[in-house]
Amino acid sequence: MSLFSKKIKAVSDIIAEAVKNVKQDDISFSNYINEIEKEAHRLYLLEERKAIKEILLMKVNPENKLKDILEKIADIVIELSTVISNTRRSRGGISSEYILSYALKKYGIDNEPVGRKKSKRSYYPDVAIPSMEVLEKNPNKAIALAVKRTLRERWREDLSIFSHFHNAAFVCISDSTDITEGKLLDMQKEGLKVLFLPDQLYLSLKNFIEENIKQMEVYELSHLPQWIKRKLITQNHPLTDR
Repeated sequence: MSLFSKKIKAVSDIIAEAVKNVKQDDISFSNYINEIEKEAHRLYLLEERKAIKEILLMKVNPENKLKDILEKIADIVIELSTVISNTRRSRGGISSEYILSYALKKYGIDNEPVGRKKSKRSYYPDVAIPSMEVLEKNPNKAIALAVKRTLRERWREDLSIFSHFHNAAFVCISDSTDITEGKLLDMQKEGLKVLFLPDQLYLSLKNFIEENIKQMEVYELSHLPQWIKRKLITQNHPLTDR
């Protein structure tokens, strides 16, 4: 772990603070997640600035000549640019699952952010409901969620979630999710079964979804807590749907 990374709070701590700062009242679940994401990003940038300042103060000798100081700062900035980029990338994927996890807990849904683990023999989702223990011991009484902030082509990595777990969903949490009509058709064709999209994005694609997406369930993100609770009730009391 780099010195820069060590000086920044853990992702879970930043998001926990963001959750405390965001009011849940009179706001949809989708907007609630979006506000948490924005606040977490703001807090993370503050952490970055603090870490950069501390490193500069640590490595730059104020008694040196101005020219020497500027050259040293330039070297540090160049070195840090790569470190910052890599740190943001590695924390970005983790932050999505923690944001969704904290938001679901605020809505009364027990869950556990798993931390991605993959191998040829096993697949683990981003979030397990109600816990990883239940998901492993009795998967039919649990729900597995794959979480993404943006898609690109990485959604294909999580298609196996639907073959590994009976109750599973793919969840996009960001309003900036890069999804198109063509990508929806690709997802349907390749076997993605349940998809949640941020409310505004869903509404912009609603007509296309209703006319063209027949083999994949697509919902507004704000419907996720209700969908989860209904699934859990069905699994624990299977006669309720008969």
